[in-house]
Amino acid sequence: MMDALHFLTAASLLCVAAARPPRLFVFVNELMTWPAAQSFCRQNFMDLVTVSSMEDVTLLTSMVDLDTMVYDSSDFKHRAWIGLSEDLNSWRWSITDPNFYRDREAAFRNWAENEPNNYLGAESCVGMWNNGFWNDNHCQMLAKVICHDVQEQNVSLIFINQTMSWPAAQSHCRKHHTDLASVRTVSENEQIKGLVQSAGELQAWIGLYRLSWVWVDGSNSSFRHWRASEPNGSEENCAAAVPADGGRWEDWPCSWKMPFFCNAVPGSKRLVKVKLVKSSSLDLRDPAVLADLLQQFEQKLKASRSDGDVRLSWRKTLEGEIFHQE
Repeated sequence: MMDALHFLTAASLLCVAAARPPRLFVFVNELMTWPAAQSFCRQNFMDLVTVSSMEDVTLLTSMVDLDTMVYDSSDFKHRAWIGLSEDLNSWRWSITDPNFYRDREAAFRNWAENEPNNYLGAESCVGMWNNGFWNDNHCQMLAKVICHDVQEQNVSLIFINQTMSWPAAQSHCRKHHTDLASVRTVSENEQIKGLVQSAGELQAWIGLYRLSWVWVDGSNSSFRHWRASEPNGSEENCAAAVPADGGRWEDWPCSWKMPFFCNAVPGSKRLVKVKLVKSSSLDLRDPAVLADLLQQFEQKLKASRSDGDVRLSWRKTLEGEIFHQE
C-alpha cells in the first residue's frame, strides 16, 4: 500500500482538520434529520459532536433547557442528534493488503437471501452457512473459524475446530496463520463451504466485517453511553442523546427530525483536492482501500506539522461518491 499514492487515476476532496483544545460544543435547537444536521454543522462549525467522555456528556446535558427543547413528536421528545452513526455498507476484509485482491475480488459477496439484515441493530461480523451463503451475525456469537495462510496469491485454508467470537477468531488467525479467510472468488467460496460441511458445522466465521458505530470526525474513541437495550433497531442507524436521562444514547432512523449538537473545535479546516495519477487496479469503492489511503495521507501531514495534530476525512458528493474519473 505504500506505493498506492503513485498508482491511481482519480480525483477527490479530502477534508483536513487541524484541531487544538479546548473543545467547544454548540446546541442547535432546530428540527433536522441527521444528514441535514451534519451538513449544517459542517457549514457553520466543524461537524456533529463527538462525545469521548462522561465529562463531555455532562457538559452537553447542561447546555439543554428541556422546557424549550423543540421536538417533532411527543413520542421521542427531549432527544438530540450526536455525531455517531452506522455505515451499513462499510463491509471490509480482515486482510487489507490490496495486492492480495485482483480486479474486484475484494468486492466479492455471496449473501444469503435477505442478508445482511443487521438484526436488532447489532450484526457486524460475517459467517458462512454450510450451504455456502453468508449472513451477518453479532460479533460475540460463538462459532468455528476459517483461517488462511497466504503466500503471495497462493492460499491455504485452515478449519479451526474451536468455537470463539469473531474478534477472538481474528486474533487467533493472525497469531497462528496469516488472517481470517477472505473469499475472493466462487471457487474459494466452494472450498470453504466444503470445509464447513465436512466438519458437520452449521456455519463458521470468515474475515468480512464492518465498523458498527463510527464518529463523523473519524475518531477512534471507544466511549459509549447507550441506554439499556440500545442500540436495538435494524433500521435505526443514527445516534441521539437523551438529556432527560443523563445524556444516554439511543439509535433512531436518520430521517427523523431532532435538534442536535455541533462540535466547534477551535482550529483550521480546509478542503484539499487530491489528484492521483497513473493507472491502478485498486478498487476505490472499497472502504478498506480508502481507509488505508487516509492513513497514509495522515502520516505524511502529521510528519510535516510541529504539533502533529491532524484529522482527515473524505468528503462525499451528493451522490455519495468520493473519487471520480477525470
